[in-house]
Amino acid sequence: MTLAEAKRTPARSPGRTTGQFGVVVFLASDVMLFAPFFAAYFLLRSTAEQWPPEGAELDVARAVAATVVLVASSFTLVAGDRAHERGDGRSMRRWLIVTIALGTGFLVNQFAEYATLDFRADDHPYGSVYWGLTGLHTAHVLGGVCALGLLYVRAARTRSLDEITPWARGISLFWHLVDVVWVGVFLTIWVIR
Repeated sequence: MTLAEAKRTPARSPGRTTGQFGVVVFLASDVMLFAPFFAAYFLLRSTAEQWPPEGAELDVARAVAATVVLVASSFTLVAGDRAHERGDGRSMRRWLIVTIALGTGFLVNQFAEYATLDFRADDHPYGSVYWGLTGLHTAHVLGGVCALGLLYVRAARTRSLDEITPWARGISLFWHLVDVVWVGVFLTIWVIR
């Protein structure tokens, strides 16, 4: 390339890539997916004579423990992200394993809670919104754990961590969103009641 051609070639802006934009759009749509479930919860709660209905008991201590586990997984993923930025693939993979284990622990707890509930989704409006909101979130955690597992495999197989950087950032953002949404679910269902 000659100097004249270089002057005519526009410089690439340091802005976001198409992939990053796609992740942001996906995350925004995910927030919009959860919004109606929260709206339904508060609408049904405002019109109900008794909320939650009699017999709809939840184990608050179990939910607190699950929340601590899931929030901790965000911190372990941040540690993995930092190892990735340093180019330390071994530490990144270790932190990913810890994050996957915490996410799996959350899922096991969630399924155990579902097995012990005394109400179903079709018993009353509270049951419908509880199962809908927590079920949607559980599906997201399951998807996130699978994505973290795929990221681990890619990190183990790559010669350069730079090859997986966009993918790692997208999964990290998704996981943090899932954690933030859970805090909202926890506050809505177990704290505000």
